[in-house]
Amino acid sequence: MHTSTLKRISHPMTLIFFVFLFLLIYFSEKTNGIAPKQIPTQFYSFNTIFLSMVIESLPFILIGVVISVLIQSYVHENFIHRLFSGRGLLAMIPAALTGIVFPICECAIIPVIRSLIKKGLPQHLGVVMIASIPIINPIVFLSTFYAFQNNPVILYARMTIALLAALLIGGSVYFLFRKQSILKESASMRETGVISWQAFYEDAHHRHHHHENERPELHDIFLHISGEFFDTAKYFIFGAIIASSFQTFFNQHLLSTVGANPSIGPASMMGMAYLLSVCSTSDAFLASSFSGMFSPGAITAFLVFGAMLDIKNTMMLVGAFKFRFVIVFMILSVTVVYIFSRLMDLFV
Repeated sequence: MHTSTLKRISHPMTLIFFVFLFLLIYFSEKTNGIAPKQIPTQFYSFNTIFLSMVIESLPFILIGVVISVLIQSYVHENFIHRLFSGRGLLAMIPAALTGIVFPICECAIIPVIRSLIKKGLPQHLGVVMIASIPIINPIVFLSTFYAFQNNPVILYARMTIALLAALLIGGSVYFLFRKQSILKESASMRETGVISWQAFYEDAHHRHHHHENERPELHDIFLHISGEFFDTAKYFIFGAIIASSFQTFFNQHLLSTVGANPSIGPASMMGMAYLLSVCSTSDAFLASSFSGMFSPGAITAFLVFGAMLDIKNTMMLVGAFKFRFVIVFMILSVTVVYIFSRLMDLFV
């Protein structure tokens, strides 16, 4: 256990995080009482954006991790099989609508789905949930409704395109990965020096509980939650650093100028959604500010693609799933959302 802890502390991602955290605190202290002109104003913007992104999203990640651990600890595989008895493509429809009763954003969904797949959920259904739950849920529906009260087409287009895109992506994953696992294996993580808290927890669970009907102790539950949280949060924080840097230093007016082209508009808005990494529960209010500059299809592409993929959850996907699957998922998401947004501009 001591050796494993040392490996975890010496991992490059962990060291980068602590160096960045030290610099952030150091400069924050140095700027207290010092004339602002001595420190670049971009630092203040970066500091504000990064901290607000972390404060806004980490509670949702913690909720997702807690749900993930509870699923792994108390939900039996037979329940998952009964809940989604159909292993074929028809089961994707109820999976895509799970967000109606399971409203969480893209920051929290990945650890939950990873746990469900480990419990026996067919992995193509898990992919459908990753793509659909952050959008097709009552919280996002209400926020989009209030942001686009004068243009309800955007609201219904967002929900419809998200549903169709999730089904197409899940169906593609069903045919491409049905003979192989998309989850990152614990062994490969140990080779890179990263602790597999799932493997650690399973070992502890089997040591202390030999009977199937016994439940894990509270101490093991909290230990597992802390491990899962730090494993997930480090990828999120690294992505938040990149997203905050983009929002601070990139000329977003240039991107808006490029978006005037009807063909490039949806692509530029998808790129903006990916880089800005705004939570799906609040991105509608940002998207509404672009209503006069972009077409409805481009705005819908921003709302759908940003909830499926951004910098933060890309890092979390890389930490939870095999790299080949992540690349395929990204290509499918980009292609499907772009095609639907262009069709929307042509026919709506």
